[in-house]
Amino acid sequence: MNRGVSLYLDLVRFLAAVAVLLTHLAYPELSGGMLLPWRAWGNDAVMVFFVLSGFVVAHVTQTRETTMGDYAASRLARLWSVAVPALVLTLLLDLVGRMADPGAYQQWWFQAEDPLWRALRALSFTNQLWFESVRPFSNGPWWSLGYEAWYYALFGAMAFLRGRTRLLVVTAMALCAGPKILLLFPVWYLGVATYRRLRAAEVSPERGLVWFAGSALAYLALRASGLFDVLKALTYLLLGPENTAHYLGFSDEVLASYLIGPLVAVHFAGAWHMAARLEAWLTPVAGHIRWAAQSTFALYLLHYPMLRFVAAVTDYDVHSPLAVAAVALTTIAACCAAGSVIERGKGRWKRRLLHIAGRFAPHRGSLVTRRRTLPDRLTRRPR
Repeated sequence: MNRGVSLYLDLVRFLAAVAVLLTHLAYPELSGGMLLPWRAWGNDAVMVFFVLSGFVVAHVTQTRETTMGDYAASRLARLWSVAVPALVLTLLLDLVGRMADPGAYQQWWFQAEDPLWRALRALSFTNQLWFESVRPFSNGPWWSLGYEAWYYALFGAMAFLRGRTRLLVVTAMALCAGPKILLLFPVWYLGVATYRRLRAAEVSPERGLVWFAGSALAYLALRASGLFDVLKALTYLLLGPENTAHYLGFSDEVLASYLIGPLVAVHFAGAWHMAARLEAWLTPVAGHIRWAAQSTFALYLLHYPMLRFVAAVTDYDVHSPLAVAAVALTTIAACCAAGSVIERGKGRWKRRLLHIAGRFAPHRGSLVTRRRTLPDRLTRRPR
């Protein structure tokens, strides 16, 4: 992938994580209501993550993760290398926070019944199957891992399996995941489709700039128009508030997501075709972008438990802009520092997973060792 595009995607990834943090900091009990407009941006940021995830997965399966075993080990290592320490840190933060202020954790956002079962559901990414929503203690943002892990699995089956086996496995996975996860799979898959199309397309940098800027302006116009809020309200009107909350859960903004996803895809396409300009603009700060981006996953998973922890152990003035800004910056810095340490373990996780898989499939030609190139229909360039 071109360096300019890679740097830009890293920047987008980090800014989307910060947007999610601001969405949660916007709760009145954390910021006195001064950030309430940010509450509307949380779903939008997650849709950016979904399209970006599909885009990156399409890239790595074309360049590095070209066998089923390597793909599975890489995806699981990507998830578990951050998820396991993030869950441990969540438990520690919640424990100390509850010791400092037990009443602060007697709220809807903290769920701790059957802790072992809850932890296992979180680490197996089965926390959002069908109409369930299992929250791992104070860690609300964990819900999206229960979606993305299934998207990894569905894509892997679609890409590496063949014929009837592929049909049966994909169908079984879809039935296991359930409708609310599948509702947002098209948004994630837009990233895959966009990457594949871009590898064959030839577009001038000028047109790329139009796509790049036009998609961003179109998104801002739609957000300012209130259309996304109308679509969410329409969903609640058609299904009813209780049915929407029960059956859709975190997919309740699916109609808006079907508009946001294509805009994000067009934006990435524009970035692809103006890669040289992006490289020139971002190279001076490339080191800072790479450092921040490597901690994005940790920032996304750890910021909410940390915000609640800070609120429990300190008595900061939620009506003071300076105090709220200090909490935001401290949380970002702490999550990035933790992330820079956590991310170093991804390679070790992958090696261990490959070793374990090799013990169960040691023979030459196994799924772990056999090179399985993607089916022709998934790799050929469009004519």
